[in-house]
Amino acid sequence: MRTKHEALEQFLGDVDEQIAYQPMHSTINEELRGHIEDKAEMYMDFGLAEEEAFHRAVRDMGDPSALGASLNEKHHLRIAKPLLGLILTLTLLGIVGNIEDGGLYQLFDSLYFVWGIAVLLVIMWRGYPMLLKYTDVILKILVLCCLGMSVLPLMTRLFNGDWFTHHFLSIYSVSVRYGVLQLSIPLMAVLLYRNRRNGIKSICIVFAYEALMIFLAMATYVIDYAYVPIVTLLVSCTGIIIYMIVKEYLAVSEIKGTLVTILGTATVFLLFIFMDGSNFINNMQMFVNPGAKASVQTAWDDSYNNVLIQDLLGKAELFGEVQLSEEELIRYSTSQWYYEDGEGNWNNGGEGWMSLEKYTAYKMQFADSLELEDILPQHYLNNYRIAYWILKYGLIPALLPVLLILATKIVILMTAWKIRNRLGRLTALSGAFAFFVQNLFYFLGNFGFQFGQFGNLPFVSEGLVSITGTMIMAGLILSAYRFDTVIKEIS
Repeated sequence: MRTKHEALEQFLGDVDEQIAYQPMHSTINEELRGHIEDKAEMYMDFGLAEEEAFHRAVRDMGDPSALGASLNEKHHLRIAKPLLGLILTLTLLGIVGNIEDGGLYQLFDSLYFVWGIAVLLVIMWRGYPMLLKYTDVILKILVLCCLGMSVLPLMTRLFNGDWFTHHFLSIYSVSVRYGVLQLSIPLMAVLLYRNRRNGIKSICIVFAYEALMIFLAMATYVIDYAYVPIVTLLVSCTGIIIYMIVKEYLAVSEIKGTLVTILGTATVFLLFIFMDGSNFINNMQMFVNPGAKASVQTAWDDSYNNVLIQDLLGKAELFGEVQLSEEELIRYSTSQWYYEDGEGNWNNGGEGWMSLEKYTAYKMQFADSLELEDILPQHYLNNYRIAYWILKYGLIPALLPVLLILATKIVILMTAWKIRNRLGRLTALSGAFAFFVQNLFYFLGNFGFQFGQFGNLPFVSEGLVSITGTMIMAGLILSAYRFDTVIKEIS
């Protein structure tokens, strides 16, 4: 019964005027029209004429403006202002930190943050609906990106590409794969929810995708030790599955689903270890006992950096920069503090590339007017931002930005929990899980317990791919919250 009556259409038009989000008009109109037509049909069964029946049915609905205002409160776009404010504050902290350290030279790198803010706002505006609409397409694009970034460095080597090209592609491919693995997490949440009636099969689909992405990320001659994004993917997806099992979203019993999840997680993790071989063991040793692997053969030696950071943090002040004499600065710069005065074993007992004496003589050429920044690991501003704050400003002042970072992660979780739409909440929670894992490894690394290659500090560390991936993930959380009351639950 879909007839038009002047009173009905006028009523629906008055309701629409109060609802700000226009795409909701058709959905609300259809629901109200159904109620009114059912009521009118009841009146006609009592003997009233059709026009009179509709007039009374519309009158029974009450004031259309009041009803529209009430519906607008329930179905409107929202902005998670506390979370957005914290994200922008952290981003500003990253910009200020860059400029403070490098002056105008770092101003160009700070443009990455401006780009990131633009990405954040665009994704917040339309990201979640687009994610739901193009899930399969985006998944295929991510797989192809990961495949391409694994193959390109190998192709340059096979076809006699120069060293610089191969090295550049290797570094760039690591960054791209980091972003791809990070953005796979909310996609897995959507994929799992859409296939939830398939029970165990849906869980296996997620683990199969994880295995594929890990294989593509590591099946290359490029040794990058990018463990953090892989572990983030694995832990976050496992968390999503467990959450869905507990909430009884999946068509599987809690015991059976949990066992399959544990088995799947263990299988994928073993695949990861198997593909990395002895490198994983070496990196685990660097993680738990960095002194056993420490060397200064290159500026990239993370084991030595771990030992150095741990020693410097032990001398941190409550307020102000760590106090080091000129002699201490020199011995840190030349590594004599560890290999002559401490427990270090130069070149791990091997012949190495240079004797300690020659290395010391080489470093002494640059020992004039040394400052704290001169003795810190390379790229300390990205990799050791928290440790740098502590050493530069003191434990108490450094606690403020650390609390800000922790508060942001808590607000992310709270924002996700406020979403009533089940898929929207699941998508936001997947991003929250990812951010928590990333921050955990970053914090551990800043206290001398680095696991593989350094990850990023979301919203603060610079880098085009890092900032872009982080802002897309945060934008999806904000977008899921924004569209919470205007997107229907997927049946």
